[in-house]
Amino acid sequence: MYQYHSNLLSIPARLLYDDLELMSYDNYNKACTRGKIKRTKEGKGKGNEAFVAFESLDPKIQKVIVEALGPATQASHIIFTDYINYDDAANRFFKEYTLDNGDPLPEKNIKEYIANAQVLNAIGAILNSTMSRRKALGSKVKPWEKIMPILKELPRHTYPHSLPGNEKRLRDKYNLYMKNGYSSLIHSGFGHKNSEKLNDEAKSWVLARWSDRVKKCTGYTQLLREYNQMAGENDWKELKTEQSLINFLTDPKIEPLWYGYRYSELKSKEKYNYQHTTKLPSLRDALWYSDGTKLNYYYQDENGKVKTTQVYEVFDTYSEVFIGYHISDSENFEAQYHAFKMALQISGHKPYEIKFDNQGGTKKLEAQSFLGKLARITTRTAPYNGKSKTIENAFARFQQEYLKQDWFFTGQNIQAKKAESKANMEFILANKKSLPTLEQIKETYKNRRQEWNQGKHPKTGKPRLEMYLNSVNPATPEVSIWDMMDMFWIAREKPITCTAYGIGFKDKNTEYNYMVYNEDRMPDLVWLRQNIDKKFIVKYDPDDMTLIQLYENTPLGLRRVCSAETKVEIHRSQQEKEAWEDQFFKTIDNENKRLRVEARDKMDSILEQHQMRPEDYGLTSPKLMGIETKKKKKGKPETVDDIGQFQKKVSNLVTTIDDDDFSDLM
Repeated sequence: MYQYHSNLLSIPARLLYDDLELMSYDNYNKACTRGKIKRTKEGKGKGNEAFVAFESLDPKIQKVIVEALGPATQASHIIFTDYINYDDAANRFFKEYTLDNGDPLPEKNIKEYIANAQVLNAIGAILNSTMSRRKALGSKVKPWEKIMPILKELPRHTYPHSLPGNEKRLRDKYNLYMKNGYSSLIHSGFGHKNSEKLNDEAKSWVLARWSDRVKKCTGYTQLLREYNQMAGENDWKELKTEQSLINFLTDPKIEPLWYGYRYSELKSKEKYNYQHTTKLPSLRDALWYSDGTKLNYYYQDENGKVKTTQVYEVFDTYSEVFIGYHISDSENFEAQYHAFKMALQISGHKPYEIKFDNQGGTKKLEAQSFLGKLARITTRTAPYNGKSKTIENAFARFQQEYLKQDWFFTGQNIQAKKAESKANMEFILANKKSLPTLEQIKETYKNRRQEWNQGKHPKTGKPRLEMYLNSVNPATPEVSIWDMMDMFWIAREKPITCTAYGIGFKDKNTEYNYMVYNEDRMPDLVWLRQNIDKKFIVKYDPDDMTLIQLYENTPLGLRRVCSAETKVEIHRSQQEKEAWEDQFFKTIDNENKRLRVEARDKMDSILEQHQMRPEDYGLTSPKLMGIETKKKKKGKPETVDDIGQFQKKVSNLVTTIDDDDFSDLM
């Protein structure tokens, strides 16, 4: 029952609380926790039994144990591996040790040296304990003769030591270790600079020559030849092979210095800069990416020339759905505007965050606060950092899996190296006349986008569009008609003056005329009369010019006044008039007359209150021409009541009319 564990005579713990019932299990645990009983072996796991140190027990308990088990000298022989204990001090020493050049020890050597220290510690413990030596080695044999075969049987995968297999050398190693400690275990080759073939001056020249971007060194053969020429002039040691140069330049501490000079700084940045590992969103509309790129189709223009165009895409990161896009020859404000507008119309929700590059028209979008209205957070992607743009990775797969199916595919982007990623220009040029038109590639691209959106997501295996539509993001508000107006309606820089013809302006060589209409879908003539000569800021949707919004400037900013719609036009000739036009004209004419009379009566009432009418001065107020008439009395000359008739008679006279001639007309 006695065994040695951790170099201590031990008994099974169960004797205390189970077999001999010397204490309860709870009291046993409390005694171990408080350090009154020392546990030498844990009992965790199947087949393992807990042991406690015999010497840590109360003398009364020791007496009962001896009576039950017999004297402690009857303990079985100890096992050598029981003396091999974890050495935390050795672990810290070797892991923190640095060589003369500042490098740490290789990991393989660290494990080797720690194992050497632990085995030598075990040998020391056995040699320094009479009882241990007797139990482990036997009392009638020389200790080192017994240790050697035990050492050879140690499993190397568990104890990867490198101690000598020769007794004399092992004893010398042990004595040196006892004298100098852990440092004596480090191989003499470590920490000492061997004779180097390249001195510091030569290294500096090699590094500079290899990094020269103007007079480039083509390879190690040329570098060796030029180095040996320099060696003769500078008393350097000549080299027979390229290996010394290769070893120096490919040293992990040296390579980052020249890598960017030979292969570009961006390549160096990609290879050596820390790269973050990020988690993609788990909800739709949490993050949209937008980017413009080449639309990878050739087409034939109206002049028969082979051309390509561009596409601006808006992409939902969660589902990989292409939400909105616009095809045009440049990545400008118009392309971005239409792509975002389409994305918002399809989504019906504002995204939480948008990431975009700083190309094209994004500065104009920001200047108009467009992106700030569209999303809660707007972020520029880092330039020259394609790995950070999820949309670029997705678009590359879109090209490979979908666009590539069409024979007029241009191939992938310029960085693509595989032959499969390039266009078959020989075939395309042979069929130049059969290339599709711009409208045809737009239709083809639209269909390929739909195939992509309906395709399976690479991680979930579900259709991308299904993932998008089934996801709910509570942090993204729904889009209202007023949101759409605020974000996508364009404001004309110059104000428009209201006239009797309504609101009119010219855009891209096209005339647009608008009128405010009432609930009866008739021109609101009251509003018109009250706003003649007033200036308005006009906002409109470039995709639908049938409706505009009128705003006026106030000290607090723009204030919406009302909407205006395309002005109704009527024909002049009876031949072309439609049935409704006569009634439309008559209704407006009657309303115009009513408003004239109403305005005259209101003003006459005010003048009468202040006795300022013409009649108050003995004169006569004129009638409303075209509305009010005066009948001619018998025996009296004909009078002209209509100002139009008066003007007609004046225009028919050939000679100049003096003031006296007006009497003939009246």
